[in-house]
Amino acid sequence: MQNTIDTFANLPDLISLAQITSIVLGLLIGIVVGLLPGIGPLLGVVMAIPFTFYMDPVPAMALLIGIYQGGSFGGAISSTVIGIPGTPMAAATLLDARPMAVRGQASLAVTLSTIGSSLGGIISSIVLIATASHLAALALKFGPAETAAFSLLGLTTLGALSRGSAIKGWMMGFAGLFIAVIGRDPISGVSRYTFGSVYLEGGMTLIPLLVGLFSISEILMQIEKPVRAHDTDSDVSASATAFRSLILRPVNYIRSGLIGVFVGILPGVGGVTASFMSYRAAMLFPKRKDPDFGRGNPDGVIASETANSAVTGGALIPMLALSIPGDPIVAVLMGGLMLQGVQPGATMFLQHGDIVNGIFLAFLITAMLLLPIGLIFIRATVRLLRVPQWSIMTGVLLLSLIGTYSVSRQILDLAWLLGFGAVGYLLRKGGYPLAPVVVGFVLGPIFETNFRRMSLISQGDIPGYIAGRPITLAVLMLVLLFLLVPLIRWGLDVHRARKSEPVG
Repeated sequence: MQNTIDTFANLPDLISLAQITSIVLGLLIGIVVGLLPGIGPLLGVVMAIPFTFYMDPVPAMALLIGIYQGGSFGGAISSTVIGIPGTPMAAATLLDARPMAVRGQASLAVTLSTIGSSLGGIISSIVLIATASHLAALALKFGPAETAAFSLLGLTTLGALSRGSAIKGWMMGFAGLFIAVIGRDPISGVSRYTFGSVYLEGGMTLIPLLVGLFSISEILMQIEKPVRAHDTDSDVSASATAFRSLILRPVNYIRSGLIGVFVGILPGVGGVTASFMSYRAAMLFPKRKDPDFGRGNPDGVIASETANSAVTGGALIPMLALSIPGDPIVAVLMGGLMLQGVQPGATMFLQHGDIVNGIFLAFLITAMLLLPIGLIFIRATVRLLRVPQWSIMTGVLLLSLIGTYSVSRQILDLAWLLGFGAVGYLLRKGGYPLAPVVVGFVLGPIFETNFRRMSLISQGDIPGYIAGRPITLAVLMLVLLFLLVPLIRWGLDVHRARKSEPVG
């Protein structure tokens, strides 16, 4: 609690004009990429990461967090105005927001979405900041063994990050692990898998991998779709009557925010699940007896948007404290943090306490600024839906090329960018998830380095060393549990399928 109080007390020292500027810019970019169908906050964060390379850590993360939160909200605008969710998280919002727009209440629906998104972010940021003291206390007990164990726990999310087959998620995770070991051994300096090429001695870099897999592959996927602009009614503005919902429906806001935080903490669940869980909760506990959900109920809009926004703060908790990414966007954020020379995990609270506090406060301020910025720029953002898709993809391609080249100024990185883009396109066509590649690439070196340090400290007696470290033992038990549960479920499914087969 004292650390939380100190965080707020040091607000003037932790937040500067550069950070506020980064937050505002990030929110604007996030709202734009969120409302444009086919773009989304993931692609927005990926495109922005190269441009954060020369920034200080806190402004850099403030920019990325702004895109994350703004993008989570932006999908509600397109769901309301054109009936197409700009992000998967806005699918539940569509159920009631679009019917409200059809009957002339588009301004009310968008304003409710903005209020819900802002409050959801504020609720999750309060939970995030409140946990700071506990996470810092945990960090005092961490050594190489604990760091290696938590990295291994993070790697167990590879299957959960796959929307389809968990096996495909594991396969992509191992691909990321293999890419990470290319280059020089971190302990001995011996070359590994370089095939005699001097270009591979330094290993693969994060930027071409991230931007290629997500950005270039998305461009190739969009080429297959019809290129068209959307007809919109730009007469959408802020609605003053929507603010009455803060008095009439406070329970819905709080309940939805807490559901979003809880779901965000769980690895591999994500904002889509949180939105529909919160939507279902609103149906079970309606404000009135005839809720009329699915035909324009404000409670449905509030529940969905508050929950999917609260997921953002919840997902940052395991990433910052334990190096466990809860969803693909957080996996990319973790890569952006490491690009700044800051390794996520409990030791981060010891070594970079000022950066941690700066990130916490940047997240809170982003949630607070989302409300006025979202309402001020409603008309302008709605007009962007008329922009042809081909021009948007052209801009994405240019930003990807310029951003990647600006980091290292190496033509070879552009070749890797295009190569990873082609591979990412083929993987997506085959139904293989891309996020596990990033998780394996980021967590693999952390696990390897700390495991080998633990081996040196224990002088080869790893089991005996682990036996004397209760935190490590507890985390390894969780790893075993997370690995066994899917196998048990698979065995039960096979058993049920055999029992249901007709005899003879």
